[in-house]
Amino acid sequence: MKMYITSRFKGSNKQDIEALCSAVSSACMEDFSFIRDVENYQKIFDDPKDLWKRVQEEMMKCDALLIDVSDYPSGGRVIEVGMAFALNMPIYVIKREGIEHKDIYDGITTKIIVYNNYSDVTKGLAETK
Repeated sequence: MKMYITSRFKGSNKQDIEALCSAVSSACMEDFSFIRDVENYQKIFDDPKDLWKRVQEEMMKCDALLIDVSDYPSGGRVIEVGMAFALNMPIYVIKREGIEHKDIYDGITTKIIVYNNYSDVTKGLAETK
């Protein structure tokens, strides 16, 4: 299974994205992160239409989507979730223990995984097989 991973990128959390991708890979899934694999951790699209066209192309190559909602996402990640839902993809929500998520995800989520560390994500994903 190829997992499209969407999480916040704020410039200083590259290691978190890498760790999350590694957690997916450790669950014997192929990991894909747009910010890592296409943009190489930098803005490369000047036209938002080009960006979203490419996101859609990449998402269609994946089997499922994983979103971290620990920081109450808005903007791009919410659009990606909507795209995955429209494509009938399984959607896995992860959140740090103690974080309340918006209930809008409950109606579209395949599974919610609560984690303290990324090994919990690996375990939660491995249980979905």
